Amino acid sequence: MLSLVLPTFNEAQNLPELIPRIEAALEGLEYEIIVVDDDSPDGTWRIGLELAKSHPSLRVIRRVGRRGLSSAVIEGFLAATGDVLAVMDADGQHDTGLLAQLYESVTRTQGIALGSRYAEGGSVGQWDERRHLMSRVATQLSLRLCAVKVADPMSGFFAIDRELFERTRPRLNSKGFKILLDLLVQIPKDTAAEEFAFTFGSRMHGESKLSGRVQLEFLEYLYDVTVGRLIPLTFVKFCIVGAFGVLVHLAVFKLARHLLEGTGDDFGFRLSKAVAIEVAIVSNFLLNNVWTFSHVRLVGVDALTGFFKFNAACALGALADLAVADYLHRSSTPETVAVLAGAFVGALWNYGMNRLVTWRAA
Repeated sequence: MLSLVLPTFNEAQNLPELIPRIEAALEGLEYEIIVVDDDSPDGTWRIGLELAKSHPSLRVIRRVGRRGLSSAVIEGFLAATGDVLAVMDADGQHDTGLLAQLYESVTRTQGIALGSRYAEGGSVGQWDERRHLMSRVATQLSLRLCAVKVADPMSGFFAIDRELFERTRPRLNSKGFKILLDLLVQIPKDTAAEEFAFTFGSRMHGESKLSGRVQLEFLEYLYDVTVGRLIPLTFVKFCIVGAFGVLVHLAVFKLARHLLEGTGDDFGFRLSKAVAIEVAIVSNFLLNNVWTFSHVRLVGVDALTGFFKFNAACALGALADLAVADYLHRSSTPETVAVLAGAFVGALWNYGMNRLVTWRAA
């Protein structure tokens, strides 16, 4: 049986056209179609549920509070019942006519099969030269990491043997946009891989998901499977946010010191420092939530609760920061040095505690 996963986000207009195409391509085969929707604002999941009333092979998973293509595909695969697992985009750019061939290939080899834009006879269609160049560069970078080499490791159109996926699943990275690449990095080197050429089509409706964020996620993935094995990416991100927070901290301190000019020296210093600490905490929470821990991002009430947890977790770090800075200031250390030294001590505490308290699933 073939289980085809369609990861979706704002594809409400495309599903009514795509589902009949898929069913026509798979006529005569036993199959199921699983739409995994990231709670699309356009109600893609609702359209899917309506279609399921007249298409018994269709199932819909609506993910609330979770987002990301790779994690959506993995969740769909885990919910599937077929012995061959496949994925394709829901925008009509992949050739449904290849689905039966992908299924036959995996059934025969117990490996992986993919629709390839770069195999002989394949094409990227109407891409402009800029996007084509970016794709070629990304492909060459990716191939250096792959245990199994194929012409198009960045394809989003493939099928894999269920047992092979289940053996590989514990090593997969749920973050990112290219689940096939992660599979090719992690599967055994002797895995059979077949490519079937196709021409990348034009999107039926809606806008492309190839954003700057997606490109950044690709670079983050490359880091994760190389240097990230020694130094976690979340730690590097936290440090970058922390460094920016130090700049915010210092700028706010200088501004507050200027505004409080004329107050007692010690009182003015301490009040300016306290204001700088809290502004930096707010800045760090927001940046860490949308970037460092984007895969477990807090939203709505959880974000508000998380903010208070973040403040609480940073409380002892803030006290240590203030104490060190105040001690150095009273010891005639230059103000800037005292402020930076205190901020560094607080940052060490903040990272450790917030991994345990605020973003515990990270």
